Amino acid sequence: MFMTTNIDEKNTSDVEEIDEVSIIEAPFDPNLIQVSSQPLTIGDIIDRLEHNEIKLDTEFQRLPDLWNNTKKSRFIESLLLKLPIPTFYFDAQDDNLWRVIDGLQRISTIKSFIIDKKLVLQDLEFLKQYKDHTFEMLPRDLQRRIKTFPITIYILGKGTPDVVKYNIFSRINQGGLVLKPQEIRHALHQGIGSDLVADLVRAISEMDEAGNIKKTATETGKMFVKVTEGKINPLRMEDRDFATRFLAFYLIPYQDYLPDLDSFMNKGMAKIKELTQEQIDKLKNDFYKALFTAYEIFGNDAFRKRYRLEDSRKPINKALFEVLTVNFAKLTQEERDLLIANKDIFKSKLRELHQPENRFLRSISQGTAQKETVEYRFEQIEKIIQETLHYDK
Repeated sequence: MFMTTNIDEKNTSDVEEIDEVSIIEAPFDPNLIQVSSQPLTIGDIIDRLEHNEIKLDTEFQRLPDLWNNTKKSRFIESLLLKLPIPTFYFDAQDDNLWRVIDGLQRISTIKSFIIDKKLVLQDLEFLKQYKDHTFEMLPRDLQRRIKTFPITIYILGKGTPDVVKYNIFSRINQGGLVLKPQEIRHALHQGIGSDLVADLVRAISEMDEAGNIKKTATETGKMFVKVTEGKINPLRMEDRDFATRFLAFYLIPYQDYLPDLDSFMNKGMAKIKELTQEQIDKLKNDFYKALFTAYEIFGNDAFRKRYRLEDSRKPINKALFEVLTVNFAKLTQEERDLLIANKDIFKSKLRELHQPENRFLRSISQGTAQKETVEYRFEQIEKIIQETLHYDK
C-alpha cells in the first residue's frame, strides 16, 4: 500500500560521499518560528489548485511528477480506503499562493487524477475492480470520498526568517518525497536566486507541454556537464548543489564562513538579490571560465582526488569542486592562461597535498564543513596556485 512512499531513485551520480557534519555556531531564535496547523480536506486542495493558489513550480523540486503511475494509483487507493496519509507543509508568505514544502508528489497526483484527468489507475492492491479507471469513471460516492478526505496541513506564516524555514524544512520526514538541502534552498529563494543557480548548470533546454522551449540551455551549463562528464545527477538538484557551493564562496569570502554549511549556502543564495545585472553576468562568466580552466588542466579528472599518476580515477569531490572553481574564478585571464600552461606543475603540487600525512586530504574528506577545515583547504589551494604562477621566477 501507500505506507512506503519514497520514490525509487536511480543514482547515476559519480560523487564522493564526504563528512560535512559541523557544529552550528549561530543557532536561530526558536521564538521566530511561526507555524500553525489547519484541518482541511482534499477538496480544499483541489479548490486551490483549480484557482492556481498552490504553486507547483519545477524550480522548487526539479520534477513534480517523480512518482510512477503505480505509486500514484496506490496513493489514490489509500484515499479510497480511508487510510491515513502524511501531513502537508506549505509556505504561506502569500496567502493567495501557497508554496508546497512537503507533499508535492501527493498534490501532483491529485492534480493529475482529478483536474488534469491524465492519471488512469493501475496496479491497485485491493480495489482491483477500479483498474483502468479515471476519476470520472469512479462511482459518485467514491469521488465524494476522495474530495471529503480529511487532511492536516502545517502553515509557515509570514515573518518566519529563511534560516528558520530551512531548519524546519530539513527536519521534515513525514513520508512522501523527503526534500534534499538544495531543493529546500530553491524553495526559499524563488525568482532571481533559483533562476541564477539553474542557469549555471542547465545543459539541455527545458520544454513546455506544447514542445516549446521554456528555458534555453546555457553555455555555462554545457561546460559544467562537459567537465563533470554528466556524472552529477540532476534529478534531485545535485548539480545545483554544486553550483550553489561555488556561488556562496564566490560571493562571501571564506574567511567569513561560519558553520553550518547549509546556512552559509543559504546566505549565498540570499546575496544574489543584492547583485546588479552586470554583477550577475560577471558571476556567470567567471564560473564558466573556472570550469574551462579546470577542464584544460585536468581533463576528465577534474575535481577528483589523485594520490599518484597511476591510480584509478576517483569520484567527484564536492569540497575540491568548491575550492578549485572559486579560486580559478578569482584569477585574471592572464593568470588562468599561465596556470593552464603550467598545469603539470600545478597537478604535481596538488598530488603532494593529497598525501596521507598532509592535513589537506582530511580537509576535503572529513569534517569538511568545519570552519578551520574550510579555511585550510582554501589557503592551501591559494598557496599552490601562487607557487605555480611564480614557478619560473
